[in-house]
Amino acid sequence: MYRRASDFAEQAHRMQRRKITGEPYFSHPRNVAHILRDAGFREEVVAAGFLHDVVEDTPVTLDEIRAAFGDDVAELVASHTEDKSQSWEERKSHTIDIVRTGTLEQKAIIVADKLDNLQSIKYALSSEGNKVWGYFKRGYDLQKWYNESIVANMYVGLEKEEIPSYFKQYEQLCQWIFRK
Repeated sequence: MYRRASDFAEQAHRMQRRKITGEPYFSHPRNVAHILRDAGFREEVVAAGFLHDVVEDTPVTLDEIRAAFGDDVAELVASHTEDKSQSWEERKSHTIDIVRTGTLEQKAIIVADKLDNLQSIKYALSSEGNKVWGYFKRGYDLQKWYNESIVANMYVGLEKEEIPSYFKQYEQLCQWIFRK
């Protein structure tokens, strides 16, 4: 399933580029999947990591994900997929709600996604400085609100021993980027 999900996501994102680095977009879902795999998550969660942006950012539908990878993967992808008909604030508030109320696996995919995004921002800050915030529809203040809200809610309902170590890495990176 790992290889199939990787190939599927790479094909779906083949024409896309990352907004900050300009590198092929697939580098992002690959990084998210590797974070999840390295943290020891099961194959379906890692597959959902590869596929987490496919429905949101490509013509691929959730039904196609379900047909190719099953209900479990499709439900994990669905929990991470934003409804683009809503405003940015509504979409981000929904993600924060999922981080607060979701399962460990749902939270894990979201935090791995946000960690990789912040790692790209950190890299861009080192070369471009605060100009990096111009890449976003919402600038520094709302990016700070969003990421700090993820941190404030990601531990809710989890036992200390089940929290992946990369959650703390995300928290520390968030502090570094937004409290410089």
